[in-house]
Amino acid sequence: MTGIIQKIKSLQWQHFVFILLIAAVAIGSDGCKTTGKMSKKERKAQIELAKKQLTEIINGTSTRPLEAQERTVNEITNKHFKDPELDKMIEEARQVLKKAFAEKEKQKQEQIDAARAELLDMLLNKDDKSADELEAELAKIKSMNLGNKDINDLIVKVEQKIAAMRTKKNVPLKNQLENSFQGIADASKSGNASQVMSLTRSTLQLFSSEDATVLIIISKEGSIVDYDKPTTIKRYLEFVRDQKASRNEVDTYQLDGAGKIKELDLIKK
Repeated sequence: MTGIIQKIKSLQWQHFVFILLIAAVAIGSDGCKTTGKMSKKERKAQIELAKKQLTEIINGTSTRPLEAQERTVNEITNKHFKDPELDKMIEEARQVLKKAFAEKEKQKQEQIDAARAELLDMLLNKDDKSADELEAELAKIKSMNLGNKDINDLIVKVEQKIAAMRTKKNVPLKNQLENSFQGIADASKSGNASQVMSLTRSTLQLFSSEDATVLIIISKEGSIVDYDKPTTIKRYLEFVRDQKASRNEVDTYQLDGAGKIKELDLIKK
């Protein structure tokens, strides 16, 4: 009987010791997790992953944005693995990204320069493009989202030009001509040569050529019309510029098949 009791006590003690061992393992495992320590196996796996990520950056095979690649390099650096090979790869990746950012900035500046040139050409509109054509070209530049103040300012100016072209299109041709003549006279009087040139160029675009005939009516009685010596639209605009005054208004005009003025009759105001 005494032997049986001793065996029972021995089994209970072994069971108690087994429970203590399990608890110790569990506590030890939790302790590793809470203190942020990692096993050699985990450390090795993370270093291998870091090397793989850095290799993609160094070789230029990563499809992620440069900013995301830079964040990856910083995250790996901040883990302080103290692995010589990894440290070397980190520095190499930094140099690769530095060059990539510089190239990206260079390309953006080239885009800005090209967009600026295009916008300035649109403002001059030497090719006499329509408002719709200019608007289509402007949409392409706006879609680039360059985020440059000078470009944004030029975009606003081109938008204003397009709006003015659309408004001008609804103004009767007679009024357009007379406004242009007066504008050239006023600009010449104030010494604004660039505006004189701009108005002259836009006015000539209304004619079939700069040699289109201009007749100035001296007197008109019924069907009897007396004209001054014929001139051309180019010479007439130069005359308005030199005189710094617009003394004639539109009487009649003839259009060609393209809707351009091929002959203009003026009469003194």
